Amino acid sequence: MTTCFGPTRKVFRIIFVLILINSVALFYYFLLKLENLENGSNFVGQRAIQKKSDSQQQFKHALQSEQHNQHDNNINVNEMQILIPPKEKEKVHKAKISAQKPWQQFQSGITKDFMYPKDAPYMQDLLDYLAHTEIKETRLFKSGSQFKLLFLFADGNTGLVKPQRMKINEIYPYTNEHPFWLDPERHSAEIASFHLDRILNFRRSVPIAGRRINMTEDIIQKCDDKEFLDTFIKKDGNLCFIGVCVPWFCNEDRAMCGVEEIMEVSVSQFLPQAPKSRYPVFDRPYPWSQGIKESKVWKGANVCDDVFKGLQNGKDRAFLDLIDLGIFDFLIVNYDRHHYSMLSQFKNESFITLLDNGKGFGNHKKDDITFLAPVYQCCKIRRSTYNRLTELSQDKKNKLSTLMRISLSRDVLSPVVNDKFLEALDRRVKQVLETVQTCLLDKNRESVLMDG
Repeated sequence: MTTCFGPTRKVFRIIFVLILINSVALFYYFLLKLENLENGSNFVGQRAIQKKSDSQQQFKHALQSEQHNQHDNNINVNEMQILIPPKEKEKVHKAKISAQKPWQQFQSGITKDFMYPKDAPYMQDLLDYLAHTEIKETRLFKSGSQFKLLFLFADGNTGLVKPQRMKINEIYPYTNEHPFWLDPERHSAEIASFHLDRILNFRRSVPIAGRRINMTEDIIQKCDDKEFLDTFIKKDGNLCFIGVCVPWFCNEDRAMCGVEEIMEVSVSQFLPQAPKSRYPVFDRPYPWSQGIKESKVWKGANVCDDVFKGLQNGKDRAFLDLIDLGIFDFLIVNYDRHHYSMLSQFKNESFITLLDNGKGFGNHKKDDITFLAPVYQCCKIRRSTYNRLTELSQDKKNKLSTLMRISLSRDVLSPVVNDKFLEALDRRVKQVLETVQTCLLDKNRESVLMDG
């Protein structure tokens, strides 16, 4: 007997087989797809790694190219440190420094031990710059008792200016009628003091150069201080100004005059501003000040021990710097040292600077031994200072006066000081050494000559 379910079973079997075949086909299809995706992903990853590697190579080559060119002052040193060896890093640093202007090299090279290195390669360029660079603006510098100006240069630098007040052959008598506190500042003294400091190898003065300016072009046309400009007058056909300062230095009798419109000035390089400090230097009272009141203290008693104990950093460096300062002021005869200055950026670790020497080189006949009180009261001197003074006194071809004459001959105002002032330096060097010799006879040599 035939039933109706026979053909139906066949149909179901056919459908089941077809579904099974489709399922297997789909399974293999998805397997192939998955393999392709994995291969594609690996390919993309390899391409990304290759691109990254290529970028690193390009970056490396770009930085190495930058290292050789060095025309850009904003080199990313941190990135280069990763890629270049130590010797190359030093080349990069030197190249970056050489790209700076001379005044920038000076300011960036100041340390706690000196203003500039012994053989500063930029020094002559800096002195030439101070003597010739175009002045953008002129301002009054209202500090101290005497008249000073500021020259602002187009590249952002600033120079401190002191005008000529005395002629090259004039001397200040230092008498009761002409006390030291009425001694005018001399532009020539600032210039000569810088050269003396350099020859003694102290290197504690800022670079200073002489300059000739046209008062109409460089002051009147570039300054907007009406109070100052109203003090310009004519004397004997020469342009002069009274200036703005304390009345005993700024008055018509002491007017500062040029030859017609041309005036000699000294231009001192400005110090960089110290971080977290209003001023680049800070002052402390000089214990052997020649002030009338102050000098009574040390002229009446030996203050050496008190000075050493009173130094805030308690180190030989500052103590020996003060003795060098006394020797320096004796050589130039500077009665105006009421305070000594140190660099704010180094605080108590700073050397003692040799700034503000405008009242030196006033009288070649005046040898005031009291300037050497730091030497004969303490009976100590820096060994290197003693050795340098000994060299300058023994070598006839390289006497201090000779070296000063050669050095000053490079200044645009040469001759800067009268030759008699230079000869006086040789005489005073001998007096310093004689004072030290007295100490050497009384004390152990090692206790007199100190390192530091």
